[in-house]
This record gives sequence, structure tokens and C-alpha cells, in this order.
Amino acid sequence: MGKLFHHEALRPQPTDYCGRIWKSDDRESLARAIADLALGQCAHVERLLKSTGSWQSIPATYSIDSAIKSLTVPQGMDPWHRDGWVFQLISWIAAIEESDGLTRFPQMDQASKGFDGFQLEFDPGTGKVARAVISEDKATDSPRDTVREMVWPEFVSIERGDRHPRIAVEIGALLNGRYSLESVTEAVDRLLRTPEGLAYRASVTAGQYHTQARDFNGLFNDFESSVPGSRARRRGNVLEVDNLRDWMDALCFRAVEILKADRHV
Repeated sequence: MGKLFHHEALRPQPTDYCGRIWKSDDRESLARAIADLALGQCAHVERLLKSTGSWQSIPATYSIDSAIKSLTVPQGMDPWHRDGWVFQLISWIAAIEESDGLTRFPQMDQASKGFDGFQLEFDPGTGKVARAVISEDKATDSPRDTVREMVWPEFVSIERGDRHPRIAVEIGALLNGRYSLESVTEAVDRLLRTPEGLAYRASVTAGQYHTQARDFNGLFNDFESSVPGSRARRRGNVLEVDNLRDWMDALCFRAVEILKADRHV
């Protein structure tokens, strides 16, 4: 099928974090992916993202109405919850395309308080888990304020150890059935005790004002103050979108059309 996003590294790269811009030219395939993810067909989407197969209709009539509801903003309600959740799905797609690691399926509850995304990366030499990557994904019209006021405090809290039990559960869930119990326990202990065992991935929406600048116009300033250590621990991503709400409305409208067509398959 090919990738849904162009993953453009900043040129030159910032000195204190790894920066990428996500751009999508294939709105139809992206809408199809969002529709399938809204149905809960995460394994199906992941398999297609890692293959050259083509999208197929999924006649999952039992859940189509629920999926349509999740992509629709109720009349008179604010779109932030819907758009934030859809951006988490987009960030999950980008994570699958960028890494060969193990990536937790996206959250299906728009009000969930868990990590927005969670991924394990492996050492190609030893085959051991090298790092756990924790994602914060924010669809916003005010990216710099959101990063400073919401993302950095969350990362500081994790660095302090406040979320280590949750991280241990996430690591165990991804490795369960792949590693022995002893190996899972060793991986959890090592990642939480090693300064480089955790990495942080901040992803936001922003317009060309930020994406055309050398350093995202300071969008991720102070990343190193929140997450010390090597540059590899800090990843900053931007989905280039002008007129965010209109863009999300159009994407979700098309995904809903696809779901309604699936009802008749």
C-alpha cells in the first residue's frame, strides 16, 4: 500500500531533539485507515501499513454505528475530543511507519487518561528491548502554548517516576507471549532504572508558520529541560495542517462516508 505520510526530517536537525514533519497527500487512504481504526480494526490497519496490500471494505455492521458516532461531533458540542482522538490515530499510523518496534494499539476511549501512545524499540544487535517511547499527541490551534503548558509537565511527571507503574504494565502487555516472564521482568526493571531507558515523543498539529522554520519557531523549546540526557530521548513531530478544524471535519466526513458504504457490503 505504501506509506500514508511523508516523514521529513528537519534540515538541519535541532541540536537538542529529533524533529520531523508529517505530510499526507493521500487523503482517501488516510480516511480509509481512520474509518477502519474507528471500527477497532487496528491489527488489520497495521498489517496493511507494513505491506503492499490494498484497502478492503470490512463488513463489520455490528460496530459501524458506533464508529460513525465516534467520528461525529454532536450538534452544539466542541470538536476537541473528537479531533484529539483522531490525531492520536494519525500519530499511531506515523509511529508504525517510522519504526519496526512494537506499538500499542491506539486508545478507543476518547476520554482515556492513559498514555496517548506507547512503543518499544529493540536493539538490532542483541534483540533486547532498547527503549520505551511514550507519546503525547495534541491536536491544537495553539501548539507552542499546548507543548509548554500540557506536554512538558506530563513528561516531567514521568521523569520523576510518577507513572512508572503504568509504564511497567504497558511494557508487560506488549511483551506478553513474546518473552518469558523472567525476561519481561528484566526488561521492565532495566528500562525504568536506566536513564536512557525511556524516550519521549511530542506530536502536535501546526501550520506552515512553524513547519517552514528552521527550528519549528521554537515550538519545542525547553525539551531538554523537561527530559535531560541524550538527544535520542527527545522526538518532536508536527503534522502540517492549516485550518485544523476544517481539515479534521473533512477527513472525518470522508471516513464516515466510507463507513456508511461498508454497511451495504
